[in-house]
Amino acid sequence: MFTKEINNLTLANDIADRLFDNITAQSFYMDRTFTATLRAVLGRRLPADKSVCMILVSLGCEAVTADIITEKIRQKDCGHDHTIYIVYPTDKSDRVLESVGVYVGEGKRYLTSYTLQEDLRVFYVRMLKGLFYSNGSNTIIFLDYLDTRRLHDLQMMIPKYLSTLFEDNPLTDDETALLKSLGSRSHGEYERLVEQFAGRLDMRSEIIKTRLKGFETVFERLRVEETNRNIEKYQKDYQAYLDNLRRTANLIQDQRIILAGLQCKIDETAEEESELMEYFLCNKQLSVMRVQGMELEFVVHGYADVYDEDAFETYFGNHNSYLYNRLGNSVTKDEMDLLYRAVFGDGKYKLRVCAAYRADMRNGLRPVQNYTFPPESQTYLPNPHIQQYRCIGGYASRFVEYMQNRDYVGAIDQAAVSARNLNFHDSAVMPALAGNLSVTTVKCIEDADGNLMTPREAIKKLKEVAGCQSQSE
Repeated sequence: MFTKEINNLTLANDIADRLFDNITAQSFYMDRTFTATLRAVLGRRLPADKSVCMILVSLGCEAVTADIITEKIRQKDCGHDHTIYIVYPTDKSDRVLESVGVYVGEGKRYLTSYTLQEDLRVFYVRMLKGLFYSNGSNTIIFLDYLDTRRLHDLQMMIPKYLSTLFEDNPLTDDETALLKSLGSRSHGEYERLVEQFAGRLDMRSEIIKTRLKGFETVFERLRVEETNRNIEKYQKDYQAYLDNLRRTANLIQDQRIILAGLQCKIDETAEEESELMEYFLCNKQLSVMRVQGMELEFVVHGYADVYDEDAFETYFGNHNSYLYNRLGNSVTKDEMDLLYRAVFGDGKYKLRVCAAYRADMRNGLRPVQNYTFPPESQTYLPNPHIQQYRCIGGYASRFVEYMQNRDYVGAIDQAAVSARNLNFHDSAVMPALAGNLSVTTVKCIEDADGNLMTPREAIKKLKEVAGCQSQSE
């Protein structure tokens, strides 16, 4: 009962696998003895058109019930003429044998065509715990666990597992000795005997014939493979070249059609004012600063009249809000309160703002930060959203949409709106606006009569009016 794993047997090498492809066994770890033993005793008994296989069926951690066990066996069935199944749990357990004893076999619920082989159980009772079932052609062996020693022990009764193959051709003395050697404590006797069987089969000749067959033409065969690969590659390259030529010809034709349409468009509008030109001519708020290639740079002038009135009321009424954070030393919070109310609350005054943009017909429209404004912008305060933070909020997606549709007028119109926008929720931009208004000398405040004042002048006027009203009361 040796426990050594043996894997270098002649009857289980790659040559033997080809010679005996109808006699196979699944290996257990690295052990190949079951394969070699089957081939030694069945080589002269099994017809060439029949097959034999030993299949291991391991049971995992799931419930070890008879229905699961039989389903596992069914899944492993590969359609061999004769099969030896060895079924065992991955962890040692008697539950397999208990479940099988109750539900499996003739007259029971599962595998009813199989008969319990009590003589085999008795034979192995001192070596292992197992139940053996057979239907003549196949045998199913159920164990409480499996290891290398048990795998060797089970091989001793191969003739009983495949009884129909031995009915008219009993074991020879050499075969009997081979099977008995599997129960020895030493593996040497088994290896000696099984190699004798390999010698009788003239495995040496088969090995030489198999391994040297075609060796003398190996160079030519390699060249054949290489040449076939080259032919395949060149054919693919040739087809790719043809496809590329056709694709390129189609692209050229498409571009010619596009070119013709563009030229017609240019010719039709050469002597007319374009929609974009007309838009700039009619919109006094816009100043074209520079046109270079496909890029247009322009400045928008207007009033800061696009804002959320509720947001203004929220922050205006709180002198601790960021509308009063960065005021210059010459202006108090109460004075800024007067100015904010006049501009964004009562509408007595208007705040004139400006912003710069670049429209690239290929890359879209974008705001310009830290822009140096022209003289015509000297009575406008740069909108800090754009001038200091290059922030246009939700207008960015609108710019993209209009530019993708080549609606340049629509995109520039959105720029005109964004230049007039103030976001009173913006805690970064609004302090910048407060600071700019409190210190600037730009006459960016406009009264109802169109008169222009600096923020300081506007505050002074508001205070004078407030003083007069209080005296009259």
